Amino acid sequence: MSSPPQTVRELLTQELPNLYAFAYQMCGARRDAARFLEELTQQVAKLDDQKLLHDGDPARTLLGMMARTMEENLGRRSDHSFESLDNVLRSDITRPIDLSNVGMGDDPTKVHLMLWELKRTCLTSVLGCLPPGVRLSFVLTDLAGLSPSEAAEMLGIKESAYRVRLTRARKRIEDYLAPRCYHVDRENPCTCTGRLMIAVDAGFVKPPTSAADIPHEPHDTGGPQRDVGSLYRGLPNVAMPQGEFTRLLDGF
Repeated sequence: MSSPPQTVRELLTQELPNLYAFAYQMCGARRDAARFLEELTQQVAKLDDQKLLHDGDPARTLLGMMARTMEENLGRRSDHSFESLDNVLRSDITRPIDLSNVGMGDDPTKVHLMLWELKRTCLTSVLGCLPPGVRLSFVLTDLAGLSPSEAAEMLGIKESAYRVRLTRARKRIEDYLAPRCYHVDRENPCTCTGRLMIAVDAGFVKPPTSAADIPHEPHDTGGPQRDVGSLYRGLPNVAMPQGEFTRLLDGF
């Protein structure tokens, strides 16, 4: 077990990568995740260092600050709809992967990276179809591992209200993915290999800037995952760019 951080810089060194991944899960865009993280570090800079470090669970405190800020700033409306997601990815017939496509760069090694990036981007976009408060419940409990009572206390709402949000989130995600996604049911029609060229042409998915957060195993390793929580927990966390990480730490 690592020793507790002795300075705010040590705390942020440990937690910024996790908070960046959390922000990406919530907003679905690296640029927005970086913006929310910068706002968080600005808030932290105004806090009493010793009070933050000795409040019992400073990492949980930072997560709570981030969660409340994002819920407030993202508003009540979803980023997009399930219908619009279908229009992007399922409006055309599947087609084989074409390495000559401008997004592939005639590079066979990109196929593995792009399939993982599509899987992660697509499933994160499904979360974006949920209202932010509903989305937040799924991310906090099914991805970050907080119990409903812990998450409700963090957000300052009743546990019963939080559980309603969580149930709604799980049902809407499952209802969308269950008849479509190959990763949920191998009989389903929507496969990453069949949709990759459509996604590239639509600008829905772009080559990742780094392969550091892409697993070595194939994107479809393992059997179908009917539990949506397990499916999402199997996604690789988006890695925070090193330059951004260093820049945010420079102020501490």
